[in-house]
Amino acid sequence: MLPQKNKNKFIKSYFMNLAFNLANIHNNMTGINPSVGCLVCKNDKILSYGVTGVGGSPHAEYSALLNLKKNNNLDCYVSLEPCHHQGKNPPCTKSIINKNVKSLYYSEADNDPRVQGKGLEFLQNNKIKISKISNVYKKNFYAIYNDFSKNFFPKVYAKIATTKNYYSFVKNRPQITNSYSKKLTHILRSEINAILIGVNTHNKDNPLLNCRINGLSHLSPARFIIDPNLRINRNSKLIMSAKKIKTYIFYSDKNNNKINYLKNKNIYPIYLPLNKNKHIDCKEILVTIGLLGYKNVLIEGGYNTIKRFIDLNLIDIFYFFKNNEVISKKSSHSFKNIYMLLEKKFKNKNKLQQVNLKDNTLTVFQK
Repeated sequence: MLPQKNKNKFIKSYFMNLAFNLANIHNNMTGINPSVGCLVCKNDKILSYGVTGVGGSPHAEYSALLNLKKNNNLDCYVSLEPCHHQGKNPPCTKSIINKNVKSLYYSEADNDPRVQGKGLEFLQNNKIKISKISNVYKKNFYAIYNDFSKNFFPKVYAKIATTKNYYSFVKNRPQITNSYSKKLTHILRSEINAILIGVNTHNKDNPLLNCRINGLSHLSPARFIIDPNLRINRNSKLIMSAKKIKTYIFYSDKNNNKINYLKNKNIYPIYLPLNKNKHIDCKEILVTIGLLGYKNVLIEGGYNTIKRFIDLNLIDIFYFFKNNEVISKKSSHSFKNIYMLLEKKFKNKNKLQQVNLKDNTLTVFQK
């Protein structure tokens, strides 16, 4: 039988693990907000629980405490320290104070400058006992969120699909990979905040760039197109769907007629100047995406766009899908040199994963 001290420690650790399990339910589904789990207990019995809502609202603490009456001796377990600022949601500290919580247990610090201990200090000043419980179950759960909160620079993913001999386009074939690869791509889109392509890919493929899995379509990422000279096809699927999915265009050509047309179609034009190489600077693009609040971005092409980001070592994770078909009619760029470049840049073979997807192969390159 455990001594009382160890028993209490075990119970608190167990409740915190449950809070992380709750947070994991909506992980990567809460937009720019972190997914947080919250348990409310009294005398070591769970009274209520909450998790950050899909899209980031409502917050976990608010949901867990909403329907509870004011009560003494409540213990609140949260995976991440509570916020203390007014945004789209009210401060979580306000919910905690209003319900007479006696003790707050948290696991991870929040690096968001608006938080960073301010909520904990406020709660302590209101005579709430604060205790930190180390997270031994889900280490680095908030690593991406906290890294982003420090410098507002998004984590960068990239994805390409090719034939066995590295061609990304087959005439009269809108899809060159199988249903397994397609589903993985759409799951990936549901888990990131933003997606980025060049205008050539947009005009050639006429993509929607949304998530088309039942039940996850509302998690479609914001869409960004690099289009310095505003050459985008005006009647594309992307423009026609901009009212439903937030869509941005990076441009350098100050053509007011084109800009006004895009604005009238619910597109957000963002001016960035050309660099000395006559391109919009890749780092400036990522900084802008981060400042808009998007903590990760998926680059889906095309060849020139992906190559520029690789050359600047800006890609953290690369998903390379291949089918088992060899085509003789070369109707697009060969991505073979991209593949070889990835193998060279991502030298650590321990971090290179390969997955068989029936007659397709997925290779994941990771920094």
